[in-house]
Amino acid sequence: MSTYVIGMDGGGSHTRVALADENGKILSYVQKGGCNRYHDTNAEKHVLEGIAEVIQGARLEVQEIASIQAGMAGLNQPEDTLWAEALLAQTGISGEISAVNDSHIAHTAAFGGEPGIVAIGGTGSLILGKTGQGTWIRNDQFGHYAPTAARFLAYDTVHSILAGRYEVRDQLWIDRVLTYWNVTSIPELAALGVAGFAENRQAINRKFGQMAPLVTEAAAQNIPLAVRVCDSAADTAVVGILMLASCFDDQQVPMALTGSCLRTPYMVEAVQKGLDAAYKLGGPKIQYITSNLPAVGGALLDAYHLAGVQVTEGITSVLQSELEQHMT
Repeated sequence: MSTYVIGMDGGGSHTRVALADENGKILSYVQKGGCNRYHDTNAEKHVLEGIAEVIQGARLEVQEIASIQAGMAGLNQPEDTLWAEALLAQTGISGEISAVNDSHIAHTAAFGGEPGIVAIGGTGSLILGKTGQGTWIRNDQFGHYAPTAARFLAYDTVHSILAGRYEVRDQLWIDRVLTYWNVTSIPELAALGVAGFAENRQAINRKFGQMAPLVTEAAAQNIPLAVRVCDSAADTAVVGILMLASCFDDQQVPMALTGSCLRTPYMVEAVQKGLDAAYKLGGPKIQYITSNLPAVGGALLDAYHLAGVQVTEGITSVLQSELEQHMT
């Protein structure tokens, strides 16, 4: 008899749900809107519909699901986890149910349960580490935040333009930024800011978040303002990574970058340069690794463990290949 598990990667912008059998074969894949209840009023709807549709798409009954691991943005307090697990219980799944912050499934995708540090910079931003002793540590425990989320790169850019902190060489690119905001001058951009940029906080974050590729692409083209914005964000990520690495006993600490911003070529190179420059003889050496398994794959690996399925390298390879087909 086959074993069926569900993995969910619920971020601020998208909720990706995948259903797989015990061999890593993806039987159904669904994508919905964001599931952070603090940022999206339709978060519960996206979760419940996504799970129901992925089960229906696999032509299974809810009673056949052995386990579900849901990585969800916004699960930072015990009451958040209680809310999420109660929501998952509404699906009717009688198997093992678990909900964790989405950073945990990104960590599993990168390290498969082994120690390491994952820095996330996409819709949200967080740096999460698991030590050799199995202790979980986060940069926000130290009062640290790395503004590598998409919207913050855009915020910094727009604020710098409005503050006049740019060079002549930035002007052509600034014109592209103005076009993005559908204005023709910096005073018009300022007026848009006075009006709040958009009708509500969710729309504002979405608009700024969607601007981020303009910034990272311009940095790769050596546009001074974009370089400064990206380098500043990357340096803050470097501080967070090194801070967590100081809590490891190992002399070599694996580290992965994930998320739409931190995985761009410019940001990867900027973080690597920063880490190399900060290395001190005798201190921990950060070993950058590339993870090709998406976060929803990490959720599936966790779901296998919940269901008592032994995960082999073969299963992980199949998952990676299958998810690439469904997510492209």
